[in-house]
Amino acid sequence: MALARFVAAGKGGKPNILLAAFPTTFGKSQISCSPNVRRFALSASRNAGAGNHVTLWNAERVLSAALLGVVPFGIMFPSFTGDTLIAVSVVMHQHWGLEAIVTDYVRPILFGTTVPKLAHGLLLIVSAATLGGLFYFNYNDVGIAGCVKRIWAIKSKE
Repeated sequence: MALARFVAAGKGGKPNILLAAFPTTFGKSQISCSPNVRRFALSASRNAGAGNHVTLWNAERVLSAALLGVVPFGIMFPSFTGDTLIAVSVVMHQHWGLEAIVTDYVRPILFGTTVPKLAHGLLLIVSAATLGGLFYFNYNDVGIAGCVKRIWAIKSKE
C-alpha cells in the first residue's frame, strides 16, 4: 500500500492525476471493474479454485517420469498387468495434458460458461473411451506390448 501511495504521489510530491483519482478506504482501492476484468494483485488469490494444485502438479510430474520406465518394462516383459499399467498411465498422462490445454484455451471469458463445461465433459468422455478401448484391446486381443512387438516384427517387402 505504501508503494501505491508513493507512485500516486509522483515525483517531487506532485500528485499523479491518473492514480490519485482513485480514492482508497481502509487500505483497499475503490476501483470498480467489469466482471470480465481481473484485478492486479501481487499475492496469490486466497479463493482460487478448489483443490490443491501443487499436489496435482507433482502427481503429473511423477507420472511423466514413471512412464519412462513403465513403457519399456511393459514391452520387454509382456503381461496383462503390464499392458494395463501402460494403458492407465498413458491415458492419465494424455488426459491431464489435454485438460491443461482445455483449461488454458477454452476459457469462460472467451466462450461463456457453457462451452468450457462441454469441452471438459467431452474430454472426460474421450479419456474414458480411450481407456475402455485399451482395456478391451488388452483383454480380447494381443495387448499393447504384443501389438508393439508385432509391428516391430513386420519386415518390409523388397
